[in-house]
Amino acid sequence: MVNLEHLQVIDSICAEGSFQKASEKLHKVRSAVSYSVKQVESYYDIQIFNRETYRPELTADGRLLIVQIRHLLKQASEFETFINEIKGESETELRLGVSSTFPLDKITRLLIELKQEFPKTTIHLEIEVASGERMLLDGKVDIAIYGSPFKNKAIDYKLIDTMNVPLVISKNLPLVDINRVSEAELAAYPQVIIKSTDSKSPDTGILDEALKWYVTDLHTKKTLITQGLGWGRLPQHLVEKEIENNELISLDTLGEFELPIYITKLKNKALGPVALKIWNYFK
Repeated sequence: MVNLEHLQVIDSICAEGSFQKASEKLHKVRSAVSYSVKQVESYYDIQIFNRETYRPELTADGRLLIVQIRHLLKQASEFETFINEIKGESETELRLGVSSTFPLDKITRLLIELKQEFPKTTIHLEIEVASGERMLLDGKVDIAIYGSPFKNKAIDYKLIDTMNVPLVISKNLPLVDINRVSEAELAAYPQVIIKSTDSKSPDTGILDEALKWYVTDLHTKKTLITQGLGWGRLPQHLVEKEIENNELISLDTLGEFELPIYITKLKNKALGPVALKIWNYFK
């Protein structure tokens, strides 16, 4: 049987869509990726990718093979986890991705329990902006908590919350009726947008006609909007006090928006004791 590492390379090429992107994800040189493919094809005397297309496309045999490759990789991952459980070993490190919009006070108790139950495990808490799915798919985190209106078939989802994200504007903006604002009136002022930490992630919820101001964090976005420099959507829990004090006005101009919040993991990756603790924490 060929090395599992070679099979992981083929899986990455299929997932990423190119040899170059697979090499970047796996931190391998391009020639090493090509070598892995040739090793598998030579060992089994089968052609996996069509060489006549610009981007790698699976042959008929390749499409059958990738199903078995992914099944085998999942079993291998589960086997490693099983061995660690037998030996009573937990992960030495775990990477947890959390959306910047998710209230951290909802996981502080979890982090305390992790510290108590797994004192030797290093926790990497990755705070991301609109890139939870990509970080999970790229293997940058083991588990991710983020909001998404759509689902990816390669990911397991567990719904843990629903977040109301109202459109808010400062009372200081010189509008005729601050409580009834049209799209045209909104477009006269900048829409404040948080830029995703994933450079490939498209911006969503954009009003095409409006000038855009881009920021890198929620605090800055909230400050600009509160000071009357623009408008945009912010999580309800961050603006409740300002709305109550009439510093910010919630508008229905662009409709209501509720975002489902999920805890997620890759379908083909088994979870160790620490990851399972996090996954099962949310009922």
